[in-house]
Amino acid sequence: MNPNEEIQLLEQLLDQLLQGIQDVLMSGEILSDEFQGMLAQEIETTVNRIDQLRSENPAESLQPSTQEQQKPQTAGMPSSNVEGFAYDDKRGRLLVRFLGKYPQRNGPVYAYGGVPKQIFDLFQKGAVPARTDGQNKWGKWWKGKVPSLGASLFTLIKQQGYPYQRLG
Repeated sequence: MNPNEEIQLLEQLLDQLLQGIQDVLMSGEILSDEFQGMLAQEIETTVNRIDQLRSENPAESLQPSTQEQQKPQTAGMPSSNVEGFAYDDKRGRLLVRFLGKYPQRNGPVYAYGGVPKQIFDLFQKGAVPARTDGQNKWGKWWKGKVPSLGASLFTLIKQQGYPYQRLG
């Protein structure tokens, strides 16, 4: 199998895995923390192999990219934590604007580097269910709530240790 075929196969498998996770979460089933960790490891291993193949064979793996948006756009779903986000798939850079102090919506913006497209796709769907109950001035959440941008950001981005920088 040539590298391009392996990339395509791994991307198909990753998409199927992510769709399966999304289906399970949307059904209301709650995955254990241990199982979520195992899934995150498998996803990371697969994404790392795809990245390795692309770096070894750049001519075969060039993909069209989008222009990085200068400002995070408003999130497409209610969130008590995230005001908006933008993603540059060419650089794997995720920009996240958090909610500010009430009543100001615009809080600080953070850039997270090296975030794979597949992880961003899960994040933007709010695929990880909330793990706590609570509320703040911006909203209310409960264990198992899906979609949850806050839980997805924490589990998929922060816990995975992607490098970050506060921009403003």
